[in-house]
Amino acid sequence: MAPPQFPMYSPSPFPGDGGRIAEPVFGASRADDPGFAASMRSGTLLGRLRTMMLVLLVAPVLIAAITPLIVQDGKGRLGDAPWWFYLPLAAGVLLAVLVGPRVPRPMEPGQERMAAVETAMLQFRQALLLRFALTEGIILLGLPLAMIGHSELLFAVGFVLGYPLMIWLALPTTGTIEGIRRRLESGGAEAHLWAGFLARASRGKPPQS
Repeated sequence: MAPPQFPMYSPSPFPGDGGRIAEPVFGASRADDPGFAASMRSGTLLGRLRTMMLVLLVAPVLIAAITPLIVQDGKGRLGDAPWWFYLPLAAGVLLAVLVGPRVPRPMEPGQERMAAVETAMLQFRQALLLRFALTEGIILLGLPLAMIGHSELLFAVGFVLGYPLMIWLALPTTGTIEGIRRRLESGGAEAHLWAGFLARASRGKPPQS
């Protein structure tokens, strides 16, 4: 089996779960998703992930709120930044749009279903964090560009371009989860992704065989 992608992002499927999924709900599908808000109260891995991603989505909004205190606008209506200062933002958008929807890689078929669940969960989280990093990078890039170019508009453009992409690519809605599941299974594997998401995590050691 090939090693998981981007191992530096996630040594285990979710922080604090010990890397084990106690009781996957095999046979579960998108129809068993209780809904975004309800899942966050369910105590499942799905709810934990959605809560974590909502917290991460707040950070760019806070940065946007303090940007006027950091950036000193130039004399012009659009600040002192020349047009080519916007090119890195366009490049960041292009990178996110090209790379984000293409992760994760398909799983290898033939895994035992418990191993498949854990592999799928790990690859899902790694893909989601990569998507988040790509889209957040657009927003964060706007801040130093705005400071150098003395133009708040630079950050505003980065935010307007990056934040909708972040919601589209990195917010684990039912549609996003299904899209990633289809990518994981495009090589013929069965990911059992919903089985893992609707389970609770075990904090204990994995059972001995």
